Amino acid sequence: MKNIHFKSAALLVVLATVSTTGMKAFAAEDYERNYISGGIVEFVPDTNPTDPVDPENPDPNKPVEPWDPTTPDHKPNPGTDGPLSIDFASSIDFGKNKITNKDELYYAEPQYLWNEDHSSFDPASAKPNYVQVSDKRGTNGGWSLTVKQDGQFKNDDTLNKVLTGSEIKFTQGKADSISAVTAPKTVDMTLVPGSETKVMNAEKGAGAGTWVDRF
Repeated sequence: MKNIHFKSAALLVVLATVSTTGMKAFAAEDYERNYISGGIVEFVPDTNPTDPVDPENPDPNKPVEPWDPTTPDHKPNPGTDGPLSIDFASSIDFGKNKITNKDELYYAEPQYLWNEDHSSFDPASAKPNYVQVSDKRGTNGGWSLTVKQDGQFKNDDTLNKVLTGSEIKFTQGKADSISAVTAPKTVDMTLVPGSETKVMNAEKGAGAGTWVDRF
């Protein structure tokens, strides 16, 4: 981490006219005087957590409250702290599906937000599933985000406990931010249980600020 200092200077100019008058003579003097004052502002890395943002309008000044279908209170786990943080990642909900002996393709539900009275999610708030990263280090050093599926889908209460051969795919990823710096690169992903898969990569000079990768 490092502190960043920005300095500036202001030039003040005063103009005046002084005149003297007499019975028989007139004299006038115009003059200019300059004085320079300084200004300073200091920035330090921000270690506070960053709230989730709207994946379609990723403005940190306008945070949102995502609905999580996998937790008892339907609130997402808090983001990590520190100046380089993972703020949020959607929990993927594939809904209810009929048991079948054929290969099937299931699409994930969208990311919903809480409704105004916090009684449930708002069906009209459907958003893309997304992951959010904030880089507030001030170094423009770049970063890389990976994901690992710990294991295959399973249910210990059924005869066939493991959903053998299933794959989770994330497609059409798009990085977005209100930051004006170079965007991180995104990739389409197929998760392999137990293996790390790259999600986003910001090379040096890229990825500063808050970024989302929406799918």
